[in-house]
Amino acid sequence: MEAFNPNDYRKRVLADVERRGGPGESDPFELYDIPLDEVDSLSDAEIAVRVEEVWGFWQRQRDHPKYRVLVGLLVAAHPALSRVLFDSAARRVEAGRIREMRERRDADRYEMLDAAISRLVQRHGGVPSGKVSGLEEIGAMGGLSATEVATRLRRHRVIEDAPMPVSVLTDQRRQQIRQLLSEWERLIDGEPTPTLFALLRVDPAKAGQAQEIRLRAEALRARSRELPPGRIRVVLDELLIHIQDVLESDEATLREYLRSVAEDVAEELRPKVRAAVLVEDELVGDDFQYLLDEAMRLGLERSDATRVLTEIAAELGARVSNSPPTAPPQPTSSAPAPRLWEAPLKAARAALRGARPQEAARHVEEAHRLVGPDGEGLTPIRSVSDEVDRVLNEAKAHWRDAMAARAAKRYFEALAHLEKVRCTAADLLPPNQVPSIDQLLAEARYAIAEADRLFAEAQSGPTDARMRGLLAAVEICADHGGAVTALAESPLEAPQRVEATRLANGSVLVAWSPTSTDNVAYRVTRLRPDGSWRVVGRTQATELEDGGAPAAGQPVYAVAAAVAGRYSEITRSDTGPVAKPQGGQEQPQDDPTPSGIPTVTGLAEQAGLLVFMWPIGVTEVMAVVRPDQPPINPDDPKARSWKVTNMRYEIDGGVPIPPDIPRPCHIAIASCRREPNGNLTVAAGFAPTARIRWLG
Repeated sequence: MEAFNPNDYRKRVLADVERRGGPGESDPFELYDIPLDEVDSLSDAEIAVRVEEVWGFWQRQRDHPKYRVLVGLLVAAHPALSRVLFDSAARRVEAGRIREMRERRDADRYEMLDAAISRLVQRHGGVPSGKVSGLEEIGAMGGLSATEVATRLRRHRVIEDAPMPVSVLTDQRRQQIRQLLSEWERLIDGEPTPTLFALLRVDPAKAGQAQEIRLRAEALRARSRELPPGRIRVVLDELLIHIQDVLESDEATLREYLRSVAEDVAEELRPKVRAAVLVEDELVGDDFQYLLDEAMRLGLERSDATRVLTEIAAELGARVSNSPPTAPPQPTSSAPAPRLWEAPLKAARAALRGARPQEAARHVEEAHRLVGPDGEGLTPIRSVSDEVDRVLNEAKAHWRDAMAARAAKRYFEALAHLEKVRCTAADLLPPNQVPSIDQLLAEARYAIAEADRLFAEAQSGPTDARMRGLLAAVEICADHGGAVTALAESPLEAPQRVEATRLANGSVLVAWSPTSTDNVAYRVTRLRPDGSWRVVGRTQATELEDGGAPAAGQPVYAVAAAVAGRYSEITRSDTGPVAKPQGGQEQPQDDPTPSGIPTVTGLAEQAGLLVFMWPIGVTEVMAVVRPDQPPINPDDPKARSWKVTNMRYEIDGGVPIPPDIPRPCHIAIASCRREPNGNLTVAAGFAPTARIRWLG
């Protein structure tokens, strides 16, 4: 029996027991983390130690924000739960009973997964490796983890998929096309453009007609040349490049793009199909027609849409029929009475399809109430309940990400999250003291449109006003790609005449002449004896007092101007302007204690979470992630950052990295200090011990 690990127990046992409905759905061996396979070899003393450890952990978790109710029930039930464990004879008898109970429970949980595996084996002679992710989704419907699915798959031969030839249609290009089409829809009022075919107004059924595609593409290029400079033209020109490379290059690439569209549509519709077939195990009538219309709206022609729905239903163990379901027979004296829980369960499925998971949850509760004493119906109700929980949890995560993006003025990111909430959980109320989703969507669209306007004016305006216009666009919408890119390409003047003067109190006053750029900040660094630079501070003024300067000698300082995360060349107090290496790109500069704030140590990956040791006195940190290289500083414009509190860290057992961040990536942790006036100061850089390369 392994040593008791509180964090692992919280994530592995408490979370599972909470999901299943509480202590009544568990057993003493699970609750006290005693492996059933080792019961016969454990002594009474070892059992007593483990029970005492778990009991003490429960006591410490009674105020836990997530598990306090569950822990309260466990504490109250402790005398009855633990009694059977202290006597070796009673313990062995109870262990035998629990083994049988778990086997029956596992049979129900694995039923849907085993059926899907059986069909794949019959069809392919094994399990294709490309189908494993789909099996993990099916297993999740029964409450199985990816590890449990992998264990089940050991009984069967996994067939490796044939290697795919290298294609121009990479995942990165597919993502770029989706993002550009989405932006085009926001910029242009008109019909939706889910695919490149929709942009050309070509029926997907006519995808093989190369001449028509070429003619329509030429017409669109002519239209692009007539547009004035601005974001609309930039987006259209980039889309036309993709049309040339993907639709006009060769038939194989065009067909591959059609397959990628079908994959995207299947990914979008799979949760809706799962909800539609949970009860009847068949996709029929209104459900089929609704999903067929959705697939066609997302860019598929009718036959491909039907094929995609059929394949998804087959993965879920259901079949498709486009005829309406037959009316159920009227009850007779010899026919069984209708089951009362079916009506609210169907209403829950309909609410899910209508993007109303809160309403669906209420129908699920009603179905639970109407289940008979024999428990018939619990399995389909649990499946719908799990789907409702999944949709709600994802929607809540999108709300959190949208609010974080809104706070940072990343309105493109916020808009994507808000639109996802609108499509899947329109009846989920926003967090407290937050405007309605309609107001937030309008706010994001207005900010993007205003940033587009400022960007277009800056691009076409005089040179001296260009920087001001770009800065104004980024100030309104921090993730406006065009403005951020243009700023990165704009020259930034370095400060002049840096002078360092020793004051009577022993500190050094660093002063410099300002640059001609508006809204600029300055970073001041001091040269150390080993040749490295230490960040002294940042300011928008033209002087800074260094109270930590060494007492002996005259320190050398360097000052750089900063705008929107970009830095100019440095100007030294002993020489003058010094060009930056590598074409002016800012390089990461580490400091053991940036800004004098203690730093985190021991960064590591553990169970999919980023873990580290918190320094004494630090209760908040800033996580900064960049895919291509280590983050330069907490303000790195090409990095993504968010704040983490020690309470959130304790609840999650670490820092979860958002799944949409590419792996591998580079992560750095900047310590924060809460000032007496309530303001939060973020360290100017990272310590060498506060960096890690995350493989994912």
